[in-house]
Amino acid sequence: MKIARILNVVAVIALIASAVWVYRIKYDATLHAEHAAKLKRQIAQEIDAVAVLNAEWAFLARLDRVQAFAVQHLDLKPLVREQNVRLASLPDRPAPVDEIGKKLEALGLLGEDASIAVDKEPSAPAVKKPAAPAKKTTIAVKPASQLKAPAPRVQPQPARPAVAPPPKSSGPLNLTDFLKKIGIVR
Repeated sequence: MKIARILNVVAVIALIASAVWVYRIKYDATLHAEHAAKLKRQIAQEIDAVAVLNAEWAFLARLDRVQAFAVQHLDLKPLVREQNVRLASLPDRPAPVDEIGKKLEALGLLGEDASIAVDKEPSAPAVKKPAAPAKKTTIAVKPASQLKAPAPRVQPQPARPAVAPPPKSSGPLNLTDFLKKIGIVR
């Protein structure tokens, strides 16, 4: 009998707890429903406010109203036929400027004694020559006797155990060796 009484007490406590839990869920649902209704009313008010602002903008942007303000505040005149310009009366486009050429010339890299030379046609030939080819660019190379080999860089190497050095690559070591290999310099 004692066990039945304990089970009854536990059942009553569980019933009361479940009633409180259901009441709380109902209260939260009601609270959320009221909040959703409030948000819907605010959205409807904002939509109405946007509609009012659109109507005010349409009223303020009427063509007759804007025209009246333009006449009152701007010194505009109707377009006249003499304001039109013909294409032939426009000035010619300026000649293109070779910015890179100007910089090379300023650095002294263009000319007969420089490493890059541009053959220029004479401005007023005294003797008529056969038609020369168009302007061409050539590269002037100094004679081999004036070329200097670059100084080798000395870099200290850390001490290594005695191991056979790696085989040298078949490629040239510097510019002079490369030029000798392709036959430009002897």
